[in-house]
Amino acid sequence: MITFHQSRYQNFKIYYIHFVCRDLTNEFPELISYMRMFMQGILVPLCSYLTHRQARPIGIAFVDSSKLQVCYNLRILRHQVFKGTA
Repeated sequence: MITFHQSRYQNFKIYYIHFVCRDLTNEFPELISYMRMFMQGILVPLCSYLTHRQARPIGIAFVDSSKLQVCYNLRILRHQVFKGTA
C-alpha cells in the first residue's frame, strides 16, 4: 500500500494486478488475490492509517485565476447559482 502511494498509478486495483502480482512475486511469495484483500478487511484500516499520517498543509496555497465557464452564454442572464457572489 505504501509503494502504491509512491507510484504513478491512479487506481489501486490496476497497481495491484499489473505491478504487485506480476513484478513483486519474489518479495511476496504468498500474495492473496485483490478481492480477498477486501474481504479480509486489510485495505480500509490501512487507508485510514495512511490518511491520518498524511502531511498537514503549511498554509501556502496557489490559486488558478483562469476563466471558468459555468453556463452557456445564451443562459447567462438566467443563471442564479452564484448571483451576488461571483
